[in-house]
Amino acid sequence: MGFYKKIFIFILIVAGFEGYSQNTLDKLGLTSATPAAGAYSLRKLSSSYAGNAIQVRRSTDNTTQDIGFDGNGDMDTAALLTFVGANNGFVTIWYDQSGNGNNAIQNTLINQPKISTSGVIERLNGLPTILFSGSQFLVVTSTAFNNDLTGCLVYKALNSNTSSGGANTWYRMNGIFGSEQPGGTTDFAYGIYNNKFTAGNGSSDNSVAGSTIVNDNTTRIHSWTRNRSNGQIFLYSNGAIDGTANRNSGTFSAVTSVAIGANQTFSGGQVFYNGNVSELILFSTVLTAPRQTIESKQGIYYGVCTLATQPSANNQSVTLGGTPTTLSVLSGDPDTTYQWYSNTVKSNTGGLLLLGETNTSYTPNTAVEGTQYYYAVVSSATTICNSNVSGYVRVGIEITTQPANFNQTIIQNSSVSSLNIVATGNSITYQWYKNLSISNTGGTLITGATASSYVPLSTDLGTTYYYVVVSGNNTVLVSNPSGAIKITTTPVIWNGPTITFSKANYADYTLEQNQDVITSTVKLTRADQQGLFNIATESWFGGLSPSNTEWAEGLLINYANLTYTNWQQAVNYNAVNSINKTYVVHLINENIFLELTILAWTSGASGGGFTYSRTTACVPPSEPIANNQSFNSPATIADLVATGTNIKWYLASLGGSPLVSSVGLTSATYYVTQTVNNCESARKPIAVTIVSCLEPIISNFNDSTKTYYDSNYTVVAPFSNSSGIFTYTSSNPSVATISGTTVNIIGSGSTTISATQDANGIYCSGSATATLIVNTVSVLTNNGQITNSNPNYVNKNGAAGSNSGVSANGQAKVTKSN
Repeated sequence: MGFYKKIFIFILIVAGFEGYSQNTLDKLGLTSATPAAGAYSLRKLSSSYAGNAIQVRRSTDNTTQDIGFDGNGDMDTAALLTFVGANNGFVTIWYDQSGNGNNAIQNTLINQPKISTSGVIERLNGLPTILFSGSQFLVVTSTAFNNDLTGCLVYKALNSNTSSGGANTWYRMNGIFGSEQPGGTTDFAYGIYNNKFTAGNGSSDNSVAGSTIVNDNTTRIHSWTRNRSNGQIFLYSNGAIDGTANRNSGTFSAVTSVAIGANQTFSGGQVFYNGNVSELILFSTVLTAPRQTIESKQGIYYGVCTLATQPSANNQSVTLGGTPTTLSVLSGDPDTTYQWYSNTVKSNTGGLLLLGETNTSYTPNTAVEGTQYYYAVVSSATTICNSNVSGYVRVGIEITTQPANFNQTIIQNSSVSSLNIVATGNSITYQWYKNLSISNTGGTLITGATASSYVPLSTDLGTTYYYVVVSGNNTVLVSNPSGAIKITTTPVIWNGPTITFSKANYADYTLEQNQDVITSTVKLTRADQQGLFNIATESWFGGLSPSNTEWAEGLLINYANLTYTNWQQAVNYNAVNSINKTYVVHLINENIFLELTILAWTSGASGGGFTYSRTTACVPPSEPIANNQSFNSPATIADLVATGTNIKWYLASLGGSPLVSSVGLTSATYYVTQTVNNCESARKPIAVTIVSCLEPIISNFNDSTKTYYDSNYTVVAPFSNSSGIFTYTSSNPSVATISGTTVNIIGSGSTTISATQDANGIYCSGSATATLIVNTVSVLTNNGQITNSNPNYVNKNGAAGSNSGVSANGQAKVTKSN
């Protein structure tokens, strides 16, 4: 008996191993070289699988029964309806057909997904499916899916999947397959997030979103691969790449269970999926060709168009008769046929059939100018679907340079930088538009603005955007909108006396004495908690408060070079740390800049007290003293005369920048201000008249040579065709000075004598110059001394010299030349 007992036990062990032997998923076109980690379907996936599809609970008495397959390998719907009758049927177990025994189980009644409703089987594209809604999910207890993973999913997501947020909150997704754990960094989930199929992995900021909107009640095949060694994830929608990124590499082993129909298996933080799941195949490796085979087989069975290759979405621009890049499309079904279409709009319906274009690739025609889009209709025995639409193929014209997208802030009536566009092609025309929003539609046509460049006007206050419509033979293009061009008044700088404002804790912020009334439209205060807000236009603090203000840390003197944002960002979301920091506050509507230093701040919800000091409006000084002025041409700003401090001249009564001194004058009204203690006065108008005149002809003003002993002499006036009065100056007063027309010789050397003639009649002012050289003469004095400056010299007769003297050698020397 002992021997037979051992044989019996051995047989049981073998039978047990056979119950979990690996099954080849040959119905999906796979071989034994590609074993699955989990295979869940309502059809038979393996010829060697001997188990059932699902276990079902009927709602009448909560009795459960396994449901297998019919002779075609489909779920036995007759057996299911016989069991549930006209009642509801719920899935308690979705059996794993891989042979690994990784069954998906749900024992809690309320969490069991539905297979039939009131005797009607749930179906997807006419085939049985499982419906998840509310709080329904299945649990697979296994670590087989923790590392490398490939998944192939057939599903239909409902529009009730509304989970959304940033990349750092992907774990809130409506999970279709997931293992997100509380506080875990080794978790993952796949599901619907921000209306896209999304893979979340590891830490909270690791997620990859597809580009396709999926919560639209459409049957889809979504596949993915995850490589744990390099963290690379690929997403595929109906066979085509849908998204990729590297997210969280390394080996993961902490997760011991995963959910189908939720983002996690533990309660308290689950987010559930709403929609159908018909098939989910999982592999603990990264697959390429086998994945494509599965997608193709799933597409054929479920009537879903799966295209491994889609027409390129890249835009193309080619010259007339040029060669564009060929477009391609490819189905995984070898019996597929193709037909290409062109379209004048970006749509994969309603196009024009292209005769003879029935291959997997198509090279667009460039014989005619214009813009076309292309797509293919792909047909198989079970499906007919349209490929994605290509990017445009534009023949003939193209915008190569868009209008500048940088913002400009311009003082009213000042110059604005030109906006320019460059387009290539033939017979191009332009028409510019302006818009109050950053959009290239719905704008107002600018009459006469039909060139490739346009200079916006700065007469009206406000912010405007510009775009241009470019037209060619058969194509109309619209440029991008320009950057914002903001026309504003001259900035008002409040650098007057500093005041301090304080609000006590729990003071009634609705009372004006607890509000800093800066202007009629800006009144800053604070409630018992949170931040500053403008009670003139706001009832409470918000993320962009205070309204009508923007802030930058820095000093008022640098206001023009600071980067402004809202108050909350300026204090780095921590007002306590801003104590003793100085900010420049811009009152946007009034264009006022002031300096503000935070002195105290009550943190938390402890009363909302705060104190700051700020500058006030300066008191403008009086206008400078200046009269109307007249000048002969040419004249510049430097010639204008005004009495005051820090004089500035302008061309307009308001706006514009001060004129530089080298700017030429014309007959016009100019405006002058003075600035005292950084406060600028009002602008005083000054009438300037420029008189045209002729340049006088001045000649015969000759050089001359004198000696030190010469007497003073009278300048001989030069000849001039003008009767204006001459005045004379000497460039070197140590050689000679001039009083009126008398030249006084002071010492030896050289000097330039300038003769300047006043303007007179039709003649402008003019000038001429001559060189005066004064030589030295060495002679003897009556004391026998040698001198070149003492007037008491003697001549050869021993008498006081006059026109001549005697040298040390007794020779006569001429001492005077006049």
